[in-house]
Amino acid sequence: MEPTRLVYEAWKRTEKIIQNTKDAKGNEIVREVEFYDPYDVKHMEKIDSRCFLCGETIQEGIATKHVFSDVFTDWNRSRYPIGTHVCPACSFTILTNPKNRTSLRNFSFVAEEKLHLPNRVEMRQFLVEPPEPPFLIVLAVSQKKHLAFKGTVSYNREIYTVMLEETEVIINRKEFTRLLAIVERFLFAFTKTEVQTGQYNQQRVLKFGIDRWEWFEEQVKPYRGTELLNVVMFVAQKVEREEDVLCFMGLGQKTKTPPQPHLSFMPSIEAETNDVDQADQICGDKLNDSQKQVQSEQIQLELF
Repeated sequence: MEPTRLVYEAWKRTEKIIQNTKDAKGNEIVREVEFYDPYDVKHMEKIDSRCFLCGETIQEGIATKHVFSDVFTDWNRSRYPIGTHVCPACSFTILTNPKNRTSLRNFSFVAEEKLHLPNRVEMRQFLVEPPEPPFLIVLAVSQKKHLAFKGTVSYNREIYTVMLEETEVIINRKEFTRLLAIVERFLFAFTKTEVQTGQYNQQRVLKFGIDRWEWFEEQVKPYRGTELLNVVMFVAQKVEREEDVLCFMGLGQKTKTPPQPHLSFMPSIEAETNDVDQADQICGDKLNDSQKQVQSEQIQLELF
């Protein structure tokens, strides 16, 4: 399935697109987002051809000059360069609603049965627990680029694809969840910039403890510079309790599993999860309700 077709069909099945976000002052707000229906464009017309963008056969479409602006630069992405019209699905992902200046390019999104505009906390959950296939996940960093037609539709919840801006990242769900759990606890004491670059404030290292820092750094270092770590950083939420960090670290040391370089292995999706269940039982009992939920999400897959 073409990614734009999946997005468009998901939008048509979604009665209201609700986004949980924050205003400039950090206050939480809930708003309804209205995209532009391509059939509201007066230039939609009958044509027996193929879509300029996705290359699919079409019986109706909008002329390219009414879809793409003068600053559109992805002409080389065309699947049918001699096409003169764009199909309704592709048009939907490109057009801007003239009433509110809203376009899909302004949002990170998940398209499955319905279309979602998750904030980073919600997107984190989609990555840990992907929807039933087929689905498309796009992380818009700049919120200025058309990304939907560049994405890849995923058909597997254990190995799937994420678009991080214009970069296609293949995600192994167990590997991702393991790294996310480690990073979120590392963020208890350090900033995302420090974890990503490996350049740490020495005062924070001493305060956190050199032995603890070395243990977490040993787990993260093999992933530094990879797109997988960039995806993790996009959605990671730091752990607030030192007790959770220590418990997780203790269980990780107990397994005595050496750190693995990125993509040097593919954990079996049928692997046993006894150690994870043990982690849930031991660490989960020490957390409040909301933290137990986060703990359960982070360790429901095999971490080590």
